[in-house]
Amino acid sequence: MQLRKLFCLTIGAGSLAACATTPDLSPDEGALVSSEWALVSIMDDNEDVRLRPQFSERHTLNFEADGSLYIQLDCNRGTADWRAYPGSAGSGDLNIGPVASTRALCPEPSYGERLASALPGATGYRVTPGVGTLTIITQDAVFGFEARP
Repeated sequence: MQLRKLFCLTIGAGSLAACATTPDLSPDEGALVSSEWALVSIMDDNEDVRLRPQFSERHTLNFEADGSLYIQLDCNRGTADWRAYPGSAGSGDLNIGPVASTRALCPEPSYGERLASALPGATGYRVTPGVGTLTIITQDAVFGFEARP
């Protein structure tokens, strides 16, 4: 009988955990989560790079509602945690944790290593849902992304 009670309690607890919801996202955070974002530009003090479509598709971000970030870093894949602190008009502060990634040597030109090393230095973002653009500001550069369907 004792074993049966323990089994029922375990099943009940598991059912409740499965029903748990993720915290409500702000509209800005929802806009981040709603799309896959492909890298289209990198701007820093030394250069302004515009990526051709074939390179954009190999450098993408996927923000998940649970705070996970999945990153395509050219021929590598990465993950990190993220948190947005919305300010006003589609912009705010953005924190991205350290990026854990595979370490394959990708053919040039590749922007994966640069993206992986810069993202943890993110300080802010601006998302324009109607236009489908995302700008991430880091300590070293500004990264431009476009939403992919």
